Amino acid sequence: MKRLTIIFLIFLLLIPLLIKASEKTVVYFFYGQGCPHCVDEKEFLNKIEIKYHDLEIKRLDVNEGNNSELYIKLSKAYGIPVEGKVPLIFIGDDYILGFGNEETTGVTIEEAIINCIDIGCIDPLEKIEINEQEKEISVAQIIGLAVVDAINPCELAVLIILMTAILTRFPKQKNKALKSGLAFSSAIFIIYFIFGLLIISGFKFIADFASVSQSWIYQLLAVFSIILGLLNIKDAIWYGGGGFIMEVPMSWRPRMKKIIHGTRSVWGAFITGLIVSFFLTPCTGGPYFVAGGILSTVSLIQALPYLILYMIIFISPMITITLIVYFGFMAIEDIKGWREKNIKRLHWVAGLLLLGLGIVMLLGWI
Repeated sequence: MKRLTIIFLIFLLLIPLLIKASEKTVVYFFYGQGCPHCVDEKEFLNKIEIKYHDLEIKRLDVNEGNNSELYIKLSKAYGIPVEGKVPLIFIGDDYILGFGNEETTGVTIEEAIINCIDIGCIDPLEKIEINEQEKEISVAQIIGLAVVDAINPCELAVLIILMTAILTRFPKQKNKALKSGLAFSSAIFIIYFIFGLLIISGFKFIADFASVSQSWIYQLLAVFSIILGLLNIKDAIWYGGGGFIMEVPMSWRPRMKKIIHGTRSVWGAFITGLIVSFFLTPCTGGPYFVAGGILSTVSLIQALPYLILYMIIFISPMITITLIVYFGFMAIEDIKGWREKNIKRLHWVAGLLLLGLGIVMLLGWI
């Protein structure tokens, strides 16, 4: 799983750069009939387009066909306060309204073009995509990924080991088991919430650094979700086949169990949760990685409620198991037996959900 994650990260970094290397810098120039400044800017842009071969200028009369609708959409995406004014240029993340002369506005336009050719810029149409995506983050996507993460077999196994250790050491102190389970779950929540912020920030950095649109990242995440789904289905059919499983690596388990078995207090359970979070990452990080990528398409403030919702769903099985043991509805041994009996079914559910989600994302249905 660790190798798979590294390969995917390299893939994510290189593909956008290769794509961008073959693209031209696109400029959208809106003008209107009877506008003298538009005529001056059009003549200037004719010279610029000849000068730079990696440049494509789309000249659009704001009053013809669907150009007015595109003008309005771009203006909203770029946050232009006054609509209907020309000449207007959209390039990368910037816009330039009006035209003075070649020595002033012309220099500004040429500098923006040179900058985009050198480091790469998004097509202005992609700003519309981003603007629309920020309004339409699918709650179903986030809930689906969180559910897949929540039913992960290794997450349940870790809490079962912890509860067994506490109850074995303090068989008569159910309150201690309750507090330890809640402390452990809280620690997982905190660390994974921080992980989520780092994942979102990382995707935003990649998008800015590679000057690649969020739609490309979204499609790559869809492919990654499909891969994760297929690997979980592999474990449902052929558990451990290929020398790996979509759970905590076998080589990590003895050390993880040793840490958990050393838990002797509620604070110890909290510290254990902080440490064990890192052991869980290979088996629970996949869906979270996809969710973080989706949330990176909006501002951090907009992403926070979705991230909190994800984490509440993610730790809900931990809270549920803790309460079941505390109130005596099931013994921890019975829960352990249920997990072992249904481990392949859990992989089936996770695999099919991830596979289905990836397909509908790739097809653009959500």
